[in-house]
Amino acid sequence: MRHPGGEGGPSVADRVFVVLESCAGSSQALTLVDLVERTGLPKTTLHRMCWKLVELGMLEHADNGFRIGTKLFALGSMNPGLRRLRAMAMPYLHALVERTGWAVNLAVLADDRALIVEEIYGAQSQTMRRMVGGRLPLHATAVGKALLSGYSDARLDAILSTRLRPYTRTTIVRPNLMRDQIDVVRRTGVAFSHEEWSVGTSGVASPVEVAGTVVAAIAAVGPPGEQGLRQRAGSVHHVAGAVSRALDPAPAAIAA
Repeated sequence: MRHPGGEGGPSVADRVFVVLESCAGSSQALTLVDLVERTGLPKTTLHRMCWKLVELGMLEHADNGFRIGTKLFALGSMNPGLRRLRAMAMPYLHALVERTGWAVNLAVLADDRALIVEEIYGAQSQTMRRMVGGRLPLHATAVGKALLSGYSDARLDAILSTRLRPYTRTTIVRPNLMRDQIDVVRRTGVAFSHEEWSVGTSGVASPVEVAGTVVAAIAAVGPPGEQGLRQRAGSVHHVAGAVSRALDPAPAAIAA
């Protein structure tokens, strides 16, 4: 994401945010050269800013560059609504892992992405990449589609009017097909992703609804295969419903 400098350019807060967002969105540490390319900010500015963020604990410095720090996750975890969601959901997530043997994710919306706020791994998923704190595309993941089902028609149309990125050969990028899938999720309470974000990984998810509002989504993630997904769909839907009832009445806003 590039931000022009000079008069009318981004504020200090804007610059800090784009640096943090760039580091958070990368699976590996970023060098200053990487950050220049991703942010469009001058290297001298990035040098001062990154080391100040390291001092504050917002970034960490590794031999190969800068990566997101743990303090940000700790601060975000103090959100009252998010703390309540995680506390209420945790027993059900563990039960779902025992029932399915797959990894289980809990996600909330954050800037039109699915922010993974909790994850538990089963016996069949120990080698999977850890995703807590990761922000996943809504259109290419089961948990994202479950969150999209809570969008108003106008907001959904706005999302689908932008170019949908093809992460794999099976990513749904045609707006009419994605809209059809969201209609199915709204009707059945179950969303599927077939290797649409990462080859070799598929998922089944359901929205967590409180007072008619989707506040989160729960997914089971495992190897591809229609049968495995269908076998776990009922369990995922049941657990999402149980968490929904546990959260009633609705908590305060959970994510931005």
